[in-house]
Amino acid sequence: MTEQPVDPDVTALLARLGPPVPVADVTADEMRKGMRDAIDAFTRDAEPIAVHEVVDEVVPGRGGGIPVRVYRPRTPTAVLVYLHGGAWVAGDIDTHEFVTRRFSRDTGATVVSVDYRLLPEHPFPAQFDDSWDAVSWAAGLHPDLPLLVAGDSAGGTLTGCVALRARDEGGPRIDGQVLVYPATDDDLDTPSMLGDTGDPRITRDDLRHHFHRYAPPGTGTPYAYPGQAASLAGLPPAVLVIAGHDRLRSAEEDFARRLREAGVPVTVQLDPELVHGWIDFAPCIPAADRAFTRLTHTVSHLIRTGTTPSWPS
Repeated sequence: MTEQPVDPDVTALLARLGPPVPVADVTADEMRKGMRDAIDAFTRDAEPIAVHEVVDEVVPGRGGGIPVRVYRPRTPTAVLVYLHGGAWVAGDIDTHEFVTRRFSRDTGATVVSVDYRLLPEHPFPAQFDDSWDAVSWAAGLHPDLPLLVAGDSAGGTLTGCVALRARDEGGPRIDGQVLVYPATDDDLDTPSMLGDTGDPRITRDDLRHHFHRYAPPGTGTPYAYPGQAASLAGLPPAVLVIAGHDRLRSAEEDFARRLREAGVPVTVQLDPELVHGWIDFAPCIPAADRAFTRLTHTVSHLIRTGTTPSWPS
């Protein structure tokens, strides 16, 4: 499952972050501060990424106004709605500023970064509702351009579920989904869940805690995890990014297989030397920077052609 060792720069970075603490012992506020502090450290020496125009807006949602940050190039190629990671508890449009600016610069898309409501103050499906409402709003920005939905980790999960609902309800039209190491299922007994990933930060117990807090058994909605959908047929082309050293890997590989069997174009980007969360490391880790470049090349191909490339990423 972990055929290639963790990139040595990543290993050194994880060591500098200090020993991991079980997430059950960390409050939501502590988790949020920890993520902000880590992102500040990762981006401290990064070159600023210029975008023609950046505007903060509030869009209507069933749970109230949803803050979004819109990155507009001079001549957009597409609209890309971005849903941040953070286990549905942490993260916001500020923690993912580097990520969203880079997506806009490298793909030419107008990027809409969504500050969806977080757990535990706002139980599920608040996160999904905000994501859906923001995508529905963004669909009206440039109706003549492709509309993509993208996200990392928890945001990747929400991305897949938004695509499912758009299929089920006949719109808005989504032309592509970009899922960066998403939780596609809450199965804790897959090979990667039970094996040694080489990444001490995220344990099986941590994920059990996250999953239970997010959508405990009996939640009663088909839009918690995309891999739990009965059928994946009719979904938009997908770019699925898998980190080699990630407890979510087995479920993601199964999701990719099911997409292909359902006739959905899918490009899998496997980064065998990287761990969950690598997109946040890209400003300071060369291997993560290269992986980000591969990703934006693939997304640009999807925008240009309407399908995912057949080349291995």
